[in-house]
Amino acid sequence: MSGGQELSTEDWRRMTCLRDRDITPNERFWLEVIRLASWDSDPAPTLEQVQKLRMLFRPHL
Repeated sequence: MSGGQELSTEDWRRMTCLRDRDITPNERFWLEVIRLASWDSDPAPTLEQVQKLRMLFRPHL
């Protein structure tokens, strides 16, 4: 994927099919560390980004 190229919804769906595990406690910890290190200065996610994240982390049905 080249810089500036957005993933399509279908690309995100394919990636969710590849994911077969939950986020580990260690991964959750590092996400929190990054958030704290940035002093919450990262911009708020867009609705589309939130929906994509939810699709990635939802349980497989």
